[in-house]
Amino acid sequence: MKTLYKWPLAALALSALLPLRGFAGQGFAESYPTADEYLGEHMQVGEVEDAANLIETLKAQIRAQYYPGVARRDAHPKPHGCVGATLTVDENIPESLIAGVFQPGAKYRAVARFSNGSPSPNAPDINGDTRGMALKLFDVPGEKFFESPDNKDTQDFIFISSPVFFINSAADYAKFFEVTDNGTKLEMLKLPLMLGVKGAENAIKMLGQTIANPLETRYWSVVPYQLGLGATRQAVKYSIRPCNPPTSTIPDNPGPNYLREAMVKTLSEGEACMDFLIQPRTSPDMDVEDSITEWREKDAPFYHVATLVIPQQDFNTAAQNTACENRSFNPWNALPEHKPLGVISRTRRVVYQAISELRHEMNGYDETRN
Repeated sequence: MKTLYKWPLAALALSALLPLRGFAGQGFAESYPTADEYLGEHMQVGEVEDAANLIETLKAQIRAQYYPGVARRDAHPKPHGCVGATLTVDENIPESLIAGVFQPGAKYRAVARFSNGSPSPNAPDINGDTRGMALKLFDVPGEKFFESPDNKDTQDFIFISSPVFFINSAADYAKFFEVTDNGTKLEMLKLPLMLGVKGAENAIKMLGQTIANPLETRYWSVVPYQLGLGATRQAVKYSIRPCNPPTSTIPDNPGPNYLREAMVKTLSEGEACMDFLIQPRTSPDMDVEDSITEWREKDAPFYHVATLVIPQQDFNTAAQNTACENRSFNPWNALPEHKPLGVISRTRRVVYQAISELRHEMNGYDETRN
C-alpha cells in the first residue's frame, strides 16, 4: 500500500475525496459558495477552478493510499476518542452575540472528537503535530447549508490547536501537495518560498506542538464565521479552552497512544470542562480572507458564551470507537447564522463533504441506516 506523507492541514479539513455528488462536473460552479461582500469576502481569480483541481489531486491520493474497507480520514485520521458532552449557553451572554445556537440558557447534547492532525493513523502521539477537536451539537432544528442523513438537526464546530493556518488559497494548497508528494529534497526546499515567511513560520509552529492531554488543550476555529443574519451579522472566530489550568504532564516514556490514555484516565476519575469563546472582529483590517494572520486578542478580545461539560464516562469501547470513526463533522453543517467565511471555508465546502462519502462508500457504510 502506498503511504502518502502530507502535513497535518485538517484544521480546515480539505481532505481526500470520492466523486463529488452534487459538485462534480456541470453543477460544480453553480454549487460553489458565493462571497459576502458586506463582511469583506471576495472571490479569488480562478478560485473555483483551483478548488476543482485540488479535488482531483486529493481524490487520486486517497485512492492510492487506502484499499476499500479500510479508508480513513485523509486528515486527522487518528482519533483519541469521541466523548459525550453537554453544551450550556450562558444566561448573561452579551446581547450582540445572541444568534443561532447561542441563546441565553440554551442546552445541547453534544459529542466531541479529539484527534491528531497527521495523515498517518498510526503516528505516535509524541510526534510534533497539530491537534484537532470537532464538536457536534444535537437537537438543533433548522435548515443547514449541508445536512447529511446522519446529521439531521445538528450543528458542527471545527477547531485545531493553532489560531492560524499557513495557506490562503486553493491554488497554493494544490501546489503544496505537488511539492510534498514529489518527495525530493530539491522540491522540499521550495516550500518556504512558496509559503512565504509568515506561512512557513505558522507551519513550523503548527507541526512542532506536543501536548499532555487533549482535554487540557486550547483550540481555535482559525477561519472566521458569520454570526447572525441581516444588517446585524458580523464576522467572528471561535475558541474553546479548558475551564481549569492543566494538570497532566507528558509521560517520561510515552506510549504511541498516550493521549487517548490520558483522556481515559481523566474521564474515569471525573468530568472535564471547557469554555466556549467568541471573538468578534473589531476592525476591517482583520481580513476574513486571511487565515495566516492572527486576530490578536489584545485588539479583539474573546467573550465567554457557553460551557462544555464532558461527564465521567467510559468512551474507549469497540462500539463507540466504531461509531466515532463513522461519524462526520462538517463546518458547513451549520445554520445560516453560523456561515463559514473566507476562501479556505469556501473551498472546504466542496471538498469536506466528500471525505465522509469517500470513507462511507469505500467502507460500505450506509449513513441513512444510522
